[in-house]
Amino acid sequence: MEIEINDQQNFSVIKLNKKSILGNEGVEFQNSVLTTLDKGVNEILIDLSMVEYITSWGIGMLVHAFTTTTNRNAKFVLTGVGEKVFEILSKVRLNSVFTIREAF
Repeated sequence: MEIEINDQQNFSVIKLNKKSILGNEGVEFQNSVLTTLDKGVNEILIDLSMVEYITSWGIGMLVHAFTTTTNRNAKFVLTGVGEKVFEILSKVRLNSVFTIREAF
């Protein structure tokens, strides 16, 4: 899985450059989140603008990252969420758990 980390002044963006998130990317994704948090970042934006489909395993990957980030007193934000991915998140009511912003 291709992951880009872009550090800004007040936050970091982790961009997932893949059309489908199946969940087998979990270790690499979680390592990216942990590496970013270890830098002392207070807000992580997960850019899903390339993602068109996400499985339950992929959702679990996001929930795990959300929990890790929240436990470290940092903000976890999803950005660039497409219509299909948003529908899936809504069905499992995670749209009310995650902070979701338009692409920045």
